[in-house]
Amino acid sequence: MPDRVLSCPISGESDLLALAALSESLVDALIECEHGITRLALCGRLVCVLEGLKHALEMPIPPHCIDALTGTAQEVDASPFLLGAESQTLRGYCHGLALLLLSGALLPETEKMVTGLLFDLVNHLKDDLRRPCFIREKAESANLYGMQEETFSCG
Repeated sequence: MPDRVLSCPISGESDLLALAALSESLVDALIECEHGITRLALCGRLVCVLEGLKHALEMPIPPHCIDALTGTAQEVDASPFLLGAESQTLRGYCHGLALLLLSGALLPETEKMVTGLLFDLVNHLKDDLRRPCFIREKAESANLYGMQEETFSCG
């Protein structure tokens, strides 16, 4: 698995959903990996993906992602409250932990705990980014605050 996620292309054109999925794959491989050099490669790659995600979160949501982030009012209301931090804040926490692991300065038992924490935070971030944030209302979409974002045809 590490070889597969290490060879996945990262592009400046990658959207937030693709980067979230790649982050999840990298941290899944990292938590299972015991080979030091491969762990460093996975951490380095995760740092790059999280940097790309920083840029993606600063940009408007691409039109091709809006449908994936749209749900009924009930789906939006039923979405679990995650950690309460904004996506960019969670991304920053993940980035900091990945850099800490990449430094190689931790004791083995501390490295294991930090890796677990990184795993949990990346998965929270992924869940937060995939959570419906637009409400589907006939032929238009409104964000969580009721503001109309974009009109599109569902379906």
